[in-house]
Amino acid sequence: MVIYDSVQKTKLPFTPIREGEASIYVCGPTVYDDAHLGHARSSLSFDLLSRTLKALGYKVTMGKNFTDIDDKIIKKVEATGKSMTEITSFYIERYLEEMEAIGVDRPDIEPKATDSLQAIEEMIQKLIDKNFAYIISTGDVYFDTSKDSAYGDISHRVSDEESQSRVEHTTEKKNPKDFALWKACKGGEDICFDTAFSSGRPGWHIECSAMIEKHFHGNDEYSIDIHGGGADLLFPHHENEAAQSRCATGHELAKYWMHNGFVQIDGEKMSKSLGNSFFLKDALKVYDGEVLRYYLNSVHYRNDFNFNEEDLLTAKK
Repeated sequence: MVIYDSVQKTKLPFTPIREGEASIYVCGPTVYDDAHLGHARSSLSFDLLSRTLKALGYKVTMGKNFTDIDDKIIKKVEATGKSMTEITSFYIERYLEEMEAIGVDRPDIEPKATDSLQAIEEMIQKLIDKNFAYIISTGDVYFDTSKDSAYGDISHRVSDEESQSRVEHTTEKKNPKDFALWKACKGGEDICFDTAFSSGRPGWHIECSAMIEKHFHGNDEYSIDIHGGGADLLFPHHENEAAQSRCATGHELAKYWMHNGFVQIDGEKMSKSLGNSFFLKDALKVYDGEVLRYYLNSVHYRNDFNFNEEDLLTAKK
């Protein structure tokens, strides 16, 4: 079997870090709203990968996280008056039901950020102790990208202001590329967790790194075999994940990196933040899960997929 590696941009023979086994981690949803067809496509792509590896005789361990601490979730809390747990639990349950409806096997490991706070704190502390991270006066903790000579090797990009939209800017950052590992709570914020650095919440990128180290047991070279996700995650998310893990553990995060293309509407990436999402819950009211599965798998997983309801009607036939 060969895998197209997004980092090396070529097909490579699949040789797992443990003979006869395959470990896969896929970035899951931020659970502040319903899943759209883009989420469904990513899940289907890596579900097919897992099924293929199992058919070839590998013992597969699949992990997919839920980001249940995030600024978008906090905004939802403020807008609705509901608790963070109430919001995230609702959308996690709905997501799992919808994945079942389109035939996606449930992952073996489904970690949540809120269940991984100790692992997150420990990894951040390790990065501070190794001088790869620093605390500023507000209590925020940043990763020092200048200390990682391999930073940029995953995405072959090191700066993109639009992609770094989740990064908070401060004059105390040593480098514009440095990103938050821990965000200290500012005045009036209710959703805070106590650590040795400050009361606050984790940055987006550290969550996945810590969850992988907590739940997967690789070797001296790699934590897992395959890391997957949408193409939009290559930078900055996966670049930053790789940097954190590399510097904290002394080995690379993943042996292979795989990324699926976008689902687009009129040539624009389907995204909740852009307001052009076709929610999976709405599609399932009209079409069977098998129809959606067939339709979303009808284009090569690396290619962008332009949503067209006429094509979906054809798939239904």
